[in-house]
Amino acid sequence: MVAATMLSMSSSVCVRGSTSASSGARSGARVSFAAKGVPAARRGRSAVMAPVRMAITYPGGGNGNSDAEAPTAPKAKPVVKNNTNPLSAESARPVFTKAKDEPVRIKIDAQWYDCRGWAKAHPGGERWIHFFDGRDGTDAFYALHSNGKNGSSKAVERLAKLPKCDPPPASELKTPTASEYATSMSFRDFRVKLEDDGFFKRSFWHETWALVQVVGLYAAGTAVAYSNPFAATILLGLGMVQAGWLGHDYVHGRGPVCDAFRYMPTLLNGHGVEWWTQKHSMHHTFTNEEHMDNDVMMEPFFFLRHPTESGRPDVPTRKFQHIYGYPLLSIMFWLWRFHSLQSAWERKDKKELAFMAVNYAWLAFAMPWQVALGSVFLSGFVVASLVSATHQSEEIMEFGDGAEYVEGQFRSTRDAETVFGPLETWIWGGMDTQLEHHLFPTMPRYKYHALRPILKAWAAANGINYRSSPSTKIISDNFNLLKKVAAMP
Repeated sequence: MVAATMLSMSSSVCVRGSTSASSGARSGARVSFAAKGVPAARRGRSAVMAPVRMAITYPGGGNGNSDAEAPTAPKAKPVVKNNTNPLSAESARPVFTKAKDEPVRIKIDAQWYDCRGWAKAHPGGERWIHFFDGRDGTDAFYALHSNGKNGSSKAVERLAKLPKCDPPPASELKTPTASEYATSMSFRDFRVKLEDDGFFKRSFWHETWALVQVVGLYAAGTAVAYSNPFAATILLGLGMVQAGWLGHDYVHGRGPVCDAFRYMPTLLNGHGVEWWTQKHSMHHTFTNEEHMDNDVMMEPFFFLRHPTESGRPDVPTRKFQHIYGYPLLSIMFWLWRFHSLQSAWERKDKKELAFMAVNYAWLAFAMPWQVALGSVFLSGFVVASLVSATHQSEEIMEFGDGAEYVEGQFRSTRDAETVFGPLETWIWGGMDTQLEHHLFPTMPRYKYHALRPILKAWAAANGINYRSSPSTKIISDNFNLLKKVAAMP
């Protein structure tokens, strides 16, 4: 599949004119991997952009002409007051600044939709609908929703029923930069090509093997919980790690398999699906963007920037964060359990509460308390150590200065190259290919390693900086960042 995709991509190369670099993310020629027979609207072509034709010779590819449309206005920046914004992730109840009778316009592909009536019913929450008001949400939509090619067409069917509308007035239009727009156009062609090549199709054997591993670790750990508590703690801790990765895949994924196992992380790890989805979708959509991504707003526990930069209060313990930082990561799964239980109770979600009750009963009665506590601490430490390292040492963008979806992922995410063989790769659970995951979150995680060389080729052809480092260096860089900020006066 990889070779076929690479060959097909190289034979359908369309080279765009070079654009200026955006925050070091890109430079050089623009290449679009167009899929034959795909309507222009599905690839996001906009009829309102003025085309400029340019022919460039691409080494090893040939000549190509393509519409290199540019935005009609500079990217608008929202007003930020008191270092927050009305839709901030810090706001438990975000404030929506538009009157109820005013349209909320979002562009998907080449069509504008009035989403005001859909906002409250949006499964991902009302906040996202309002944040994309006046913006092109195509890339985020296809990344996070069921679009037909990833196992379900529920979201695109709902989209088709929304009322269509005219574009917003210029005062409300938030257009991307020329660089961001050109990247998005090429990326949409690239995504369609991957869809056609089967990268979003799930494999029965891969799904079964992943589930067998998780069940086996839980069963083995439970079986020896009293006879060998140390071994049980290790087995259950690793089981919880793998259940976390697998549940992460199910919640992101679309289709009957993912629907059937959607609440597996709630049953096995006590993590609420609805709470986690809200939090994690913000992280995916606005990765490393201040006030939107909670994963870079962890004060007072961790400071990734000096308080004068973030605007959040300083604390005396910041000076020691590089010392207590990694051990403290072990509480992550306990925090997730607390927030999950709190959210399910407030929403009166009987299904989630029932699954959580089973999980807590298992922890309480099927093992010594030391094993229960130890396995949750161990699994939280492993997962937090890995997922935090691939983002926290990368660029943190101010609210309003964040890039559009595709360029934003390349600026904020780094892949990890595992150095200790298959065991380390297994422990990472697919998150060593973090960039691939952020760009294609509904793709099965066992497809990411096959995708990696293809994505690298696409990024190189489009002049985009593909960030990748050995796993040891990524973790070292993360520790050094904590130490650097700790040493600041």
